[in-house]
Amino acid sequence: MHKFDNDINRGEKATFILQVKFRQNASWQGTVKWVEKKETLHFRSALEFIKILDSAREEGLQVHVEGLGKKEIV
Repeated sequence: MHKFDNDINRGEKATFILQVKFRQNASWQGTVKWVEKKETLHFRSALEFIKILDSAREEGLQVHVEGLGKKEIV
């Protein structure tokens, strides 16, 4: 699993922009960008995306997500 390098202090805000590029095999594939660090990771499933965000949350960051998908996901 991919992880962001964390050099932000505990409790600071972390804003992630989610871009879902594909919906295949009953899951999402796309990118997640950490705005404050200008770092982007690719994910191959919704579970992998959740694990990426969870790793940031475990570091004590306040996670905020904004979605920018190509298609509206219901």
